[in-house]
Amino acid sequence: MRVPMNQWNKSVGDLIAEIKMMQTDFKGFFWLVEGPSDIRFFECRRYKGVALVAAGGKANVIETVAALRQDPVNSKLIGVVDADVDWLKPIENRPPNILSTDPRDLEGLLLRSRALDKLLSEYATPQKIDTFEAKIGNTVREYIRSISEKFGKIRAANLLHNDVSLKCLKPQNFIISNRWAYDLERVYEFCVSRGVASTAEELKTLVAGLPSTDPWNYVRGHDAVGILTGGLMTELGRGGRIDNSRVESALRIGMEDEEYKLSSISQQLSNWHPTDTGVNY
Repeated sequence: MRVPMNQWNKSVGDLIAEIKMMQTDFKGFFWLVEGPSDIRFFECRRYKGVALVAAGGKANVIETVAALRQDPVNSKLIGVVDADVDWLKPIENRPPNILSTDPRDLEGLLLRSRALDKLLSEYATPQKIDTFEAKIGNTVREYIRSISEKFGKIRAANLLHNDVSLKCLKPQNFIISNRWAYDLERVYEFCVSRGVASTAEELKTLVAGLPSTDPWNYVRGHDAVGILTGGLMTELGRGGRIDNSRVESALRIGMEDEEYKLSSISQQLSNWHPTDTGVNY
């Protein structure tokens, strides 16, 4: 029995058929993005005459754009993907009309913006923020980045070596009870149990050998959002209901237009085609 198609189980053939079908009554441009959260981010930032299509993952975006390279629609098609760690392990034969988000994904872009400050003003207590920042000697933003970077470097080391699946590696599973802190030794032990390395010491050596770069290049957005949520649930929050979905939504809404326009992805999009596409719908 055929599984009903949704935004995460489309094939490249499904996507090509979807775009071709849309072309029958739409003469504008197509931005092919990874998933539903990207649709929500770009919905209020797309240009007039641009249709958004969720591809169901980065690989689908790239493969669909590549498959349409010789098709007339290619001149009106952009793929927008997370940069991830492509700087560390580049994608081969990447089509020129694939654009990447700023280091490293949309969540990272949002967390570096004033959207984080707005979210904290809504969901966190100022006194708790002050107490926490005094305790760690750093800002909430930098704490999120530094903890996320530790998880991200493990992922990067894994990618370059054994490349086992780490979908089940979630920061919230390693948070210390009633504190906004993480048991990193347990993280290493967990990753060793999954085959990332033979021992925790070997894994630490692999992590230490990674190249230096902008620290945000190692920050996986979903990890960072989970870490921020953990902070709101433990040491920072007002006590109301909070989860990753609410955090992501608040961040998307909170980013200001002028900050977005200064971002690399916004500038890439405006360089690729004019903000006025000449299409009236």
